[in-house]
Amino acid sequence: MVKKSKHSPKSILSELQAKGKKYKGKEFWQIHPTNGKPIIDPALLREFLIANGFAKLNFFSGFIYVKKTYNIVEHLTSQDVFNYCLGYVNVQNKKNLTSEFIVQGERHIISKIALLGSLPELEIQQYKDTIETSHYFFENTVVRVSSKGIKVLTYNKFQKLNKFIFKSQIIKRTFDKEASNKSQIKKFFKLITNSKEHYLNVLTAIGYLLHKYKNPSVAKAVVISDLLSQATNNPHGRSGKGLVVKAISELLNVVEYNGKNLDLRRDKFVYQSIEPDTDLFVIQDVSRGFDFEDLFSSITDRMNIEKKHTKKVIIDFSNSPKIAITTNYTIPNSSDSYKDRKQLIILNNYFNAHNKPEHEFKNLFFSQWNVSEYQAFDTFMMKCLQLYLKHGLTHYDDPDLRRQNLIANTSKEFVELMENEYNSKKEYYNVKDLANKLDISSQEQSVRSRVASQWLQLYADFKNLKYDSRTSGGITKFRLSKEK
Repeated sequence: MVKKSKHSPKSILSELQAKGKKYKGKEFWQIHPTNGKPIIDPALLREFLIANGFAKLNFFSGFIYVKKTYNIVEHLTSQDVFNYCLGYVNVQNKKNLTSEFIVQGERHIISKIALLGSLPELEIQQYKDTIETSHYFFENTVVRVSSKGIKVLTYNKFQKLNKFIFKSQIIKRTFDKEASNKSQIKKFFKLITNSKEHYLNVLTAIGYLLHKYKNPSVAKAVVISDLLSQATNNPHGRSGKGLVVKAISELLNVVEYNGKNLDLRRDKFVYQSIEPDTDLFVIQDVSRGFDFEDLFSSITDRMNIEKKHTKKVIIDFSNSPKIAITTNYTIPNSSDSYKDRKQLIILNNYFNAHNKPEHEFKNLFFSQWNVSEYQAFDTFMMKCLQLYLKHGLTHYDDPDLRRQNLIANTSKEFVELMENEYNSKKEYYNVKDLANKLDISSQEQSVRSRVASQWLQLYADFKNLKYDSRTSGGITKFRLSKEK
């Protein structure tokens, strides 16, 4: 449990809990004039609920029941509403009243929908991040993040915006803006990236997911993978992808879905676990055959949600969660449509099955952290959000991945030969001689030479060199020279 310092503002969750024990309004029952039994009056019960902040909220093409306190809304079932009223009845300490309410209240609140359905709609709108600003809600304060910096404000000040948030959005920790800059999570991200550009690329992608604003011009799924998996199109797990998702889920309401053997065209219930307060939908471990194109409409347009035994619900783009994917396989990048709809972040395989984060840090992330480490984590993540608001999504062309892709499309033997024996920028080399040194699956010299020429073109593109070839007397030679 997070400990508050004596100078910290009172926990908003503690205030909500205390407020929930104070009932407003008057008795919602009458006494029968002859037999003296209590009779639950539905009109009085409705007034009691309204007086205590109950309302209905139009969401997912239907209504949900909520209770508002300090502009903080809790999503409730009819059973929750019944239990709240029962709590008020129990305070009266009258056994016959409790017995009658259990019978009559069940009929008015749970069995029939007329009473709860007649509640007024919530009169204020939900808070949404803007294109320039994001807010996060902790037990002791509200954190406002923009490209210019990170500020804290009280819940009373936030309430003046006259917008509501869901209670589930409140992070059950205290925030300290002055927390240590030497967090384990910062070191983790340094270790899984190769350079300043790579580090910024990963952190801005994290910030993009933390920004709860859906910008139609930047509608992408974040794809989290690792260098070796992308280079070989084969699994190389334990690189830290799961910890990246877990870090985000410490701040957002995340729904995860097992992506192995996922077929979005056939599985119509993929999104059924999404709720009104869901911020991010993560498809974990998609397989080699996953068709990324099937996600396009959910990324850039409305999201169709089908739950078993209920009608389909359509969420507009601005209210739907962002999407992230983890994978050990390559995802096509063959067209502008693919490029525009995904942001690929690649971890460098510093961590693997033999070198796990718990070996490096001597503890398990999150579950074994103390208050100070969590506060350092929260501050770091807010800085990721600030970096995104300042720089947008940044790109990183990983040289190791490009080299691994070159090897995958040619051979390791070829690349090493080019780097060690055919590295002059002035000399012309015999293509046939090179081809004869390579393990090419053909005995025909013309085929071997043609394959070698194709590989040379790929190598030239990789090195940003100019590929020249000339044929004289039936002998073809090549040179790789610097581009002018």
